[in-house]
Amino acid sequence: MSKLDELEWRFRNINEVVAFLLAIFSISTFGIGELIYSIIKGYPLYFSLLIVLFTLIAATIAVIPHELAHRQVARKYGCFSRFSLSFSGFLATSIINLFGLAIVFFSGYTLISCNFFRANKKLDGIIATAGPATNLVISAIFYLLAYLFSQSLVGLLFFYIAMFNSVVAFFNLLPFWVLDGMKIMRWNVKIWAVMIALSLVLMYLTRVL
Repeated sequence: MSKLDELEWRFRNINEVVAFLLAIFSISTFGIGELIYSIIKGYPLYFSLLIVLFTLIAATIAVIPHELAHRQVARKYGCFSRFSLSFSGFLATSIINLFGLAIVFFSGYTLISCNFFRANKKLDGIIATAGPATNLVISAIFYLLAYLFSQSLVGLLFFYIAMFNSVVAFFNLLPFWVLDGMKIMRWNVKIWAVMIALSLVLMYLTRVL
């Protein structure tokens, strides 16, 4: 077994709570990158640290509900499911977000195993839909709250939560590889089209609020 294979095995079998914490860290490195940028630009340190905190909170609210939605819907249909971490995905997510290239989430996935034959497009589609649908709902709610509290720091926090959820939804709805978008499109292309359109509208709000 190579060193990379060993690391993948260790990360895949890590405790689920620890896996969630590491996944949150990997996406919240975006805030560390923002901190470095703001220090270089000479912004007040307290504001820079606040952005890191807001990023951590936003990442938590974007990652955990998404994965729990997958997990709980799968369990509803009688499948075993748990959140599992990928070492290479964790590393890629941490680096990409750190340098502010995008807000991406490759760190982990919800592992699903069913006692029955699971080659079912509808079941795959329903389970896949649960994650980004949760992000879309959260994003819409927090964009409204961000608008209502636009002149305060709490409004900025709400904005970050809305932004992270809209981006995570859009990214997961892309129809390629093992992302949710491919499974949803195979099941029902109309549902996929509506969801990715909503994610684009919510991401657009990032520029107008």
